[in-house]
Amino acid sequence: MNGRQHRLLEVPPGVQCFVGDEVRRRRAIERQVLAIFEGWSYEEIIPPLFDYADVFSGPALSARTYSFVGRDGSLLALRPDFTSLLAKIAAGRLGQRPAPLRLYYSGEVLRYELPRAGRQGELFQMGLELLGGEERAADAEVLAVAAECLTAIGAQDWVLALGHVGVFGGLLEGSALDAAQLDALRERVESKSPDGIREVLHATHVAPEVTEAVVKLADLSGGVSVLDDARDAFVDVPAARAAVDDLAGLVAALVEAGLGEHLAIDLGEVRGLDYYTGLVVRIYVRGLGFEVGSGGRYDGLLGRFGRPLPAVGLMFGLDPLAAALEQRPGPEARVPRAATVRDADLGRALVRAIRERAAGTRVRLEAGDEP
Repeated sequence: MNGRQHRLLEVPPGVQCFVGDEVRRRRAIERQVLAIFEGWSYEEIIPPLFDYADVFSGPALSARTYSFVGRDGSLLALRPDFTSLLAKIAAGRLGQRPAPLRLYYSGEVLRYELPRAGRQGELFQMGLELLGGEERAADAEVLAVAAECLTAIGAQDWVLALGHVGVFGGLLEGSALDAAQLDALRERVESKSPDGIREVLHATHVAPEVTEAVVKLADLSGGVSVLDDARDAFVDVPAARAAVDDLAGLVAALVEAGLGEHLAIDLGEVRGLDYYTGLVVRIYVRGLGFEVGSGGRYDGLLGRFGRPLPAVGLMFGLDPLAAALEQRPGPEARVPRAATVRDADLGRALVRAIRERAAGTRVRLEAGDEP
């Protein structure tokens, strides 16, 4: 096959195509998840597929954004995420609506990813944003919605892994690390590498006691009892201790609601989009080596668009959810058997087919006489 034929018959790396049962499985999951969003009084929004590029100008998104020049010379970009778009809409078109705003979405985002196995640039996401409202109650609400979704679709052994970026930020308060140093440090903390953390911070002016406090983050993951260890570890760092206490209060509410067995704590969870300011959550299902959803609190984002509001959101990836259910019965869309409509007279065949459809029957129109 020559290069031109290859381009005509194959999809580019990072995009996907689904047919038949693959689509039915995904649509069934989507319907159940969106019905739960509706059940918690969230309102659906369909934002634009592209917008001005500076809507997505944060350092975590700009390098992953497909941008292009519009006919009027404006620099535009295909949406790499929904949250920035919804923040803009909440401040603009919905600017006169009183907070809190509860919005949900379902659709594709497109991101540039370096070519590597398993990385997709076209991602179908279902998510919600709670803009405004009391912060701990809002955090608890979106996690309760996530729990209901996972239960409803039949996911097994799922975990909400909770962290708080205020712990990491509190430990480094006043340290004045530049962006490159912060990125390198986050990577070492995420990989649970004490030596790597020390190596990065050794090249800075961070005090040794701060370095050792950050090193402790590499070990602070596990069950909810990790929060007690964190309180002891950061007793002399008020900002980090306050973040731990904030997360502990949220966890107490979730445990009281019966979700304790599905909770994990990871205070070394410091990756993600640069706009997160508090709670961060990654959602995992047994048997998958990657998350099926994520989210967190981003109190500073709406201020960029002129409407400062506290905000929290959560997103599920449709493809990871479908993968999580492949090994067990999930929400399948049962397809009824089609009634074949065949007649040598095309008009009579159409009359019969239309009549059958009006009665709700699934039909298959065939050409020619009855066999």
